[in-house]
Amino acid sequence: MSFVSIEFVFTALVFYPIFWSLKTNKSLQVYFLIFSGYVLYASWSPGSAVALLYFTGYIWLAGRWINSAGDIGKRRLLLASGILVGMVWLLVSKYYEFFRQSAVEVLLHLDLHILLPVVDIVAPVGISFFTFQAISYLSWQSQIELQDTRFAKPLLYLAFWPTHFAGPIFRAKDFFKQLSQDDFGSPIHTELAVYYIFLGTVQKVVLANWLGSNFVDEAFKYPDTQNAVSTLAAVLGYALQIFLDFSGYTLIVTGLGLLLGFTLPINFRQPYLAVSLKDFWRRWHISLSMFIRDYVYIPLGGNRFGYIRAQINIMIAMLISGLWHGASNTFIVWGAIHAIGMAGQNLYKKLIGIKFPALVSRLMTFSFVCLAWIFFRADSTDTALQLIKGFSRYSGKFGNQHIYLLLFIALFFILSARKYYYEQRVVHLIKLMRGWKMTAVATLMIFMVIWFGPSGVPEFIYYRF
Repeated sequence: MSFVSIEFVFTALVFYPIFWSLKTNKSLQVYFLIFSGYVLYASWSPGSAVALLYFTGYIWLAGRWINSAGDIGKRRLLLASGILVGMVWLLVSKYYEFFRQSAVEVLLHLDLHILLPVVDIVAPVGISFFTFQAISYLSWQSQIELQDTRFAKPLLYLAFWPTHFAGPIFRAKDFFKQLSQDDFGSPIHTELAVYYIFLGTVQKVVLANWLGSNFVDEAFKYPDTQNAVSTLAAVLGYALQIFLDFSGYTLIVTGLGLLLGFTLPINFRQPYLAVSLKDFWRRWHISLSMFIRDYVYIPLGGNRFGYIRAQINIMIAMLISGLWHGASNTFIVWGAIHAIGMAGQNLYKKLIGIKFPALVSRLMTFSFVCLAWIFFRADSTDTALQLIKGFSRYSGKFGNQHIYLLLFIALFFILSARKYYYEQRVVHLIKLMRGWKMTAVATLMIFMVIWFGPSGVPEFIYYRF
């Protein structure tokens, strides 16, 4: 059940009143939230829901085992072991077949005809996100004194439905801190929640899908037939599409989380206004960037062992970030492009250090990110390279749809620059509509967006990661 489906709207209108009515009994509220998470996940895949239950059982036992160790060195060893075992499901279901086929191809080039076993395991929706949250839970257990060993804790955390499918990655420390506060179980910042849900739905259902259907999908499906105009429109269109799609999803679940009494991590801070790649990754998919920093870059040594080692660590972290998105050469290339770009910018800063005007820096960063997105979106590296060749074909015509795209891009950047101002104004207007009026208007607007949107239920791009 998608968060932008009519079925989910009806379900939410029933779920939230029941959930709020249980406010006087926190334990019952927790179990109702767990139950709803598993029901929602089972609507996608009943088998995966059962597997998640077993996985959660392991994480719970591993967490208790880690926490019971008195010696800090032993805790770290157990933590490393627990994380490695916890990642087996992710590694096997998502990456084994890719590496198996790659290994077979290498062996064939060496004239070695060796067949490696096939493992047929389908990766469930959201496995990368809840696996990372499981790692966060184990790390949290390694740092606290054991006070509450209830199975309900990791059961709720890993099945927390607002972040289950596509993040943002909710750190265990922050999650359980909010769970223990009085705000849990009651809506907080209700006007902001309504604004987030409506804006996110518009971004996804209307804007992102308009960009995809008019400029992106056909270009990447038939890359060899594109010209300079259509290629540029596809590249710019996809850059905005993936942002509007993913940030729209984040806005929706952030709003839904606020109605549960949770404040989810901020995942986007106007990334296309970044003045460097480092700045971009401080603004784009922030929860993943911080996770990669804390669990990959810093453990590798960060910048503690000299300049060259720091650049190597950055490149490794970016390659892992690329591979995290999927077992494909295109994601590895995308990660490698950002790895080289970040190391190159650091080298330029060290050797030359001449600063460009902010507008020029933003344009250069945005252009670099857009070109890298080609490999992220393409089904194969050949498709990406064929589309890039389209820039050299000057036979295209500049039509009305391209004027609309340019106007849309200009409006996008104007609104991005004043995002917080407009947010405050809209939230203030929503505050003027109290009680049932606000609920009725918000529900009607969301119904209209979904009803007049594209036929069917559009899938969020990041669901597949």
